[in-house]
Amino acid sequence: MRVLVTGASSGIGAALARKFATRSDQLVLVARTETALTSLLNQLPGSGHELLVADLMNAADLERVCERLRASDAARAVDVLVHSAGIGLPPGGYLGNDVEASQAMNVLSIDALTKLAHAALPGMLERDRGGLLTVASIAGFLPGTPAITYSASKAWAQTFGEGINYLTRQTGVTSTVVAPGFVRSGFHERAGLGASGIHEVMWCTAEQVAAAAVRGFDRGRALVVPGGVWKTVYAVYRLTPRSWSRAWFAKYMAWTARRTA
Repeated sequence: MRVLVTGASSGIGAALARKFATRSDQLVLVARTETALTSLLNQLPGSGHELLVADLMNAADLERVCERLRASDAARAVDVLVHSAGIGLPPGGYLGNDVEASQAMNVLSIDALTKLAHAALPGMLERDRGGLLTVASIAGFLPGTPAITYSASKAWAQTFGEGINYLTRQTGVTSTVVAPGFVRSGFHERAGLGASGIHEVMWCTAEQVAAAAVRGFDRGRALVVPGGVWKTVYAVYRLTPRSWSRAWFAKYMAWTARRTA
């Protein structure tokens, strides 16, 4: 298979690229930083991998990635679109930052995903194979923090990915959403968010998330929640009133913030 991975230069995106490469898949690695992509490329087994340096927040760059996804000849066709590119909100959340911070986040989590999937899926459906693997977040189910636009954008990605799974259920194309909790991926550091107060049991590694995501994708699952703790949290979320789960998560995050401060 040929797999295009956005956000491939670090974190979950890089872990997903490594996971697919171990299966002898050929990769198209997409990120803003050429040096980081080259470093990853040099670590990957196999051959035939491509680098596509692009900032998905730039309209022209996003269109270049879409054009690559539309390639239909057998030697270049992309079988799987992995959308891992994303950013978080800085400390202060939605109201504590300029609105442009939330808009930029939505460009990656919503607008780019919408356009990339629309470019990729027609060819996949025509070939009757492949699919979409979307990195969302457990926060999409638990909007109880100041970063409400982050939670909302991940809820959109989760709904979109699960919806594609339903739309393509009678074809050879599938769609899987992975919704991890806290991941040791450098995400919190890049966003300027403290993480020292979060209990060790709440963390997964990027490699654990990637392994669970690819396994779920292979099985055609619509949603994957990695990690025993977060599976339990999701199960409780489904069984309790939403007001309870929001309140619980908000209290937990507030307690974590006090420990980190």
